[in-house]
Amino acid sequence: MNNNAKPLFTTGEFAKLCNVRKDTLFYYDEIGLLKPEIIQDNGYRYYSANQLYLYDIISMLKECGTPLKEIREYLTARNPESFLELLEENDKLLTREMDRLAHIHRQMRNTMALTRQAMQIEYNKPYLRECPEEYFIAMPFSTESDDYESNISSTVVHLLNYLDENMAGEEFPLGTIILKDNLCQDSFQEDYYCSRISSPVADPLLFVKPAGTYALVNHKGSYETISESYQMLKDFIKKSGRSIIGNAYEHELLNYLATGQAENYVIEISIQVG
Repeated sequence: MNNNAKPLFTTGEFAKLCNVRKDTLFYYDEIGLLKPEIIQDNGYRYYSANQLYLYDIISMLKECGTPLKEIREYLTARNPESFLELLEENDKLLTREMDRLAHIHRQMRNTMALTRQAMQIEYNKPYLRECPEEYFIAMPFSTESDDYESNISSTVVHLLNYLDENMAGEEFPLGTIILKDNLCQDSFQEDYYCSRISSPVADPLLFVKPAGTYALVNHKGSYETISESYQMLKDFIKKSGRSIIGNAYEHELLNYLATGQAENYVIEISIQVG
């Protein structure tokens, strides 16, 4: 059915133009969101060209996460002020979603770089390196129970939730920090779980790794054998005429995300020395 002054489309034609199923249009009609312009006595339903723009607005707002009920309420009492308010609200939502996706993209690219690095470096051989200042979001190791594994899980979950809520952390692998006093007493149990960030932020969990000279080793193997690499690194520091003046940092380069074999994990250990 066509009218020279006002082009009309059947439900099938309109659905095709909108790239949507007819069932969706039937549902929108049922809930009073988008009704056909004309419903004839024989039940034939027709939509107008103007309703294409209306459908686009509905689709856009729906993609932004606006509930259909709110969209319907707006369409029932349309005015420029409410239209602008609705768009501004969704603009904020879209901006946050774009920031979230950009954050995920940075995480992915940084993790790709770490993985490539881990596939090319030399393992289990200590060396010295000048390191710039680095920044972490660091969660203190939980001591809520006497179960060590449970405390690890609790700390990791709290940290991951915090990172997600604050869109922090620049890589998928997590790291750990062992404070100098524990390190010097051959206690290699983590004091913090952490995630690296690109720049300092005003955050109560900010932990700054000082710039300076570090002794490093790329441990290849499971966490059960990592104490051997710590001892190797401490012996190297002593033979180099250096002393431990800061904390130890463990940075996963390859973990269970990249390899299913614990003996193929690669963990960079760095200790500040003077």
